[in-house]
Amino acid sequence: MNGTRIATIAFAAGLALFAAGCDRTNEATENGAADVGQADTPASSGAAGSVGTTLRDTADRAGQAIDDAAVTTAVKGKYLADDTLKGLDISVDTERGTVTLTGAVQDDAAKQRATEIAQGVEGVVNVDNRLTIQGSDDQASTDR
Repeated sequence: MNGTRIATIAFAAGLALFAAGCDRTNEATENGAADVGQADTPASSGAAGSVGTTLRDTADRAGQAIDDAAVTTAVKGKYLADDTLKGLDISVDTERGTVTLTGAVQDDAAKQRATEIAQGVEGVVNVDNRLTIQGSDDQASTDR
């Protein structure tokens, strides 16, 4: 199972690197300026410096995407294990550590429980709870 996880992460990172390289434009030529980080390092001149910068940026984005996916999966898993929340259709989206919850729950206690569980997951920076209470007149209310 650990080998599968590593292979999945490697594949996702490789795919992200490939996708980022496909639509990358040469900013140094277009803007008439050097890529960020090139001027300070003599060894990173020309295309080699640009590739290094691109790889670092792409790796950072791929790493963040993998981290966000892991957070989303962990939150959903904890909801499935919780007796109050396991049967509910709660959507979980994570971006840069901020978890956004959408859907409907039966009462305020379930809404609060969803927030508490999400906050307890490693990697969660903030929880944006947009869950609504089923049957409530104020379906658009949010808890931030």
